[in-house]
Amino acid sequence: MFKKIQLISLVFVLLNQVADAESEFDFADMMNDVETQIQNVQNLIAAKNSANALVDAKKLQDEFKLVEGFFIKRGNSSDAVDNAKLYQEKAVSIQNSLNANDFEKAAVAANDFSTQCRGACHDKYKPL
Repeated sequence: MFKKIQLISLVFVLLNQVADAESEFDFADMMNDVETQIQNVQNLIAAKNSANALVDAKKLQDEFKLVEGFFIKRGNSSDAVDNAKLYQEKAVSIQNSLNANDFEKAAVAANDFSTQCRGACHDKYKPL
């Protein structure tokens, strides 16, 4: 019986940690890393290293999912939520192009991601 209680407690703790992941990540650090990550993606695409570019593009997609949740919880930031969704789509576009071995299209998508990211959200929300 005691082991069942321990197991149930552990499950609840783990589930709580997953549920709180969006609130626990360091938003400022992640946003600082995004510029470096997209530059890495661009460099990997230029080197035709699709395997590593895919991993990094997927990471960007996942991070912007966290950003979306961050701004949903924050409230009064529907434009930031929309931007986070847009960057998830842009990261998927990069991945789709890489999966099709279309490095030119992947490069255009990665460049668009980088250019739009700086102008759309950073100016308004970077001081967080």
